[in-house]
Amino acid sequence: MFVINPKAGDSDKSNLKHLINQACSQKKRAYSIYETTGVDDDNAISMILSEQPVDAVVACGGDGTVNMIAKILMNTQTSLGIIPLGSANGLAYDLEIPEDISDSLEIILTGRAIALDILEVNNANICLHLSDLGFNAKMIQEFENLEERGMMAYAKAFFSMLSDRETINFKITLDDKTVTKEAEMIVLANASSYGTGAVINPESSLQDGNFEVIVFKPIPALDLPELTFESFFGNIKNSPFVDIYRTKSAIIRTEQKQLLQVDGEVIGEFNQLRVSIHHRSIKVILPQDVAKTI
Repeated sequence: MFVINPKAGDSDKSNLKHLINQACSQKKRAYSIYETTGVDDDNAISMILSEQPVDAVVACGGDGTVNMIAKILMNTQTSLGIIPLGSANGLAYDLEIPEDISDSLEIILTGRAIALDILEVNNANICLHLSDLGFNAKMIQEFENLEERGMMAYAKAFFSMLSDRETINFKITLDDKTVTKEAEMIVLANASSYGTGAVINPESSLQDGNFEVIVFKPIPALDLPELTFESFFGNIKNSPFVDIYRTKSAIIRTEQKQLLQVDGEVIGEFNQLRVSIHHRSIKVILPQDVAKTI
């Protein structure tokens, strides 16, 4: 079952259905298509699946579409496939799933399903990739207010928000300790990289039953270019402005409510987050070579 989000990203989707039909016909695979409307899609898809079970549901959209499908398929035997059509496609980037539609379709039809971890945030939201409080969430909100999409729009939102960086006091309770930190951003990391290519969590594993809480302490403007450079080369753990904690659970508190984004979607303001991990609770179709090494 292919779930297509027609509003995702700025990619050309005019040929998508033709390519799906062509690929499935060649492999002699039966398929169906559901196009999202933005209204009660999760319940509609769940009802269809209860009446017509399938081997895999393929999210054709951005990280928000992937997250919606993952929540439906969590703790089932139905696999999640990804055709990345969003603006950033963070999870697909981490899993080396190409943005070329024909290439990603080949992975769907010939790849291998591997069980990955999922984070649960406040008993209501799940996160396969990255979530954060603070600067990046505000940048994504700015991005959503722009009319254009794509990486250039992300860059525009990033630079427009640089002057609005602020320091926030966080109290972070981990498995075995509690720390108090001043930070511009807290990242809850199941994976390693943002869709931009910035490596935020260089030693991550999507299968180890742990996640990382990454604290970005106040960064002087003169040091920001160096930190950005380090992130793109996977050296961020050596920065004096970054603390990384590995854990199975976390409670994050702050006096003033902060904007939270989950897998690229802004979901609201919170002054407390409770985060836990569901070990290997979603089967995701990966390229064969990636599946061997993950």
